[in-house]
Amino acid sequence: MCIPTIGQDCLQESLRSLRHVFEKSDAMLYAPSVDEIKPNCDVPSLKCYMLEVEMVLIEQQIDGNDSNAKCIFSFNDKCSKPNACAETNAGSCPPCEATALRNSTIFLDNLNNILSKIMSNGST
Repeated sequence: MCIPTIGQDCLQESLRSLRHVFEKSDAMLYAPSVDEIKPNCDVPSLKCYMLEVEMVLIEQQIDGNDSNAKCIFSFNDKCSKPNACAETNAGSCPPCEATALRNSTIFLDNLNNILSKIMSNGST
């Protein structure tokens, strides 16, 4: 799956380093909590989150040349390829837009929780 090819530490460190970007953003983002994610939908939900992360970075004019953002842009690039990050029954997962909109700091906290869940479950 995608996370090992990018590196879970890389993603988590990037998000920690970019927290200030989210704290100053007034964006409302689709952000399901861990409890709201259906079984077998961890990776599709993570992909939704990461697309939202990229949108915030672009809005804040942070591009793939930023050392803290490289991992995130690389993750999204790899996961946009056909059959990348595929998960069985992913078609039964709700679309990103079906989840609640939350402010950017709650979004980031939820994302970190989802990453932790995926890492602990070995869903990658």
